[in-house]
Amino acid sequence: MTTAPAARAGQADLHMHSAVGDGLASVRAILDHVERNTDLDLIAITDHDEIRGALEARELAAGGRYRFGVITGTEITTRQGHLLAYDVERRYPMLRSLRDTVREVHDDGGWVIVPHPLSWLTLSAGRGALCRLMDDPDPRVHPDAIELFNPSVAGRVAHRRAIRLNQRLGLAATGGSDAHHLANVGTARTTFPGRSADDFRVALRARATAPAGVFWGVRAHLHGFAEQQWRAMLLAPTRKVARALAGTRAG
Repeated sequence: MTTAPAARAGQADLHMHSAVGDGLASVRAILDHVERNTDLDLIAITDHDEIRGALEARELAAGGRYRFGVITGTEITTRQGHLLAYDVERRYPMLRSLRDTVREVHDDGGWVIVPHPLSWLTLSAGRGALCRLMDDPDPRVHPDAIELFNPSVAGRVAHRRAIRLNQRLGLAATGGSDAHHLANVGTARTTFPGRSADDFRVALRARATAPAGVFWGVRAHLHGFAEQQWRAMLLAPTRKVARALAGTRAG
């Protein structure tokens, strides 16, 4: 009797940054790279406090030239750490509480992942904040998943502690590359049953996702470091301030 080969697990990288934010590559360049050089089935562009790159990616993918799926995403800066939000259509205010931000995303029909938890090298949610969310009687403030594999040094320093913390939280586990340039896209990912965005959402609710990846070495961290830091520390904040001032004048 011949046994049919097991179906390949879906591969998703839902944490990456484009030149709309502090990444180095354009949205189109990212999509072309994913098409030609990866085996990813699903991606999301998650620029810091931005949605334009995610909407552009979705629009480009709608043209049918890519074999993989795209969902919208953004990385929101809250007072207690960064938060990844998906299936959303807008930007969210910066520096609000983690609790209020999770609830607002859920009220909008989206879902959230806590990226690089416990890391002291970047703005990250801590143990106390996450335990308080999960102990809250309001299910709208409970995160949907936690990123347990982030290949950057920021993720590596807290990797084992985050895994131990999730034994208490019981969240779905994901991996994301946090890539700011093309070579790092897909170096961490989430595996899940199926291939599509809908399959991923079902797997997340069933806690059937799993993180995978390879930690970056020195070369991966240093590639494009100066330009990326300039974008992160100067260009992107300047854009945010200009946008805020424009909104104030409009009001």
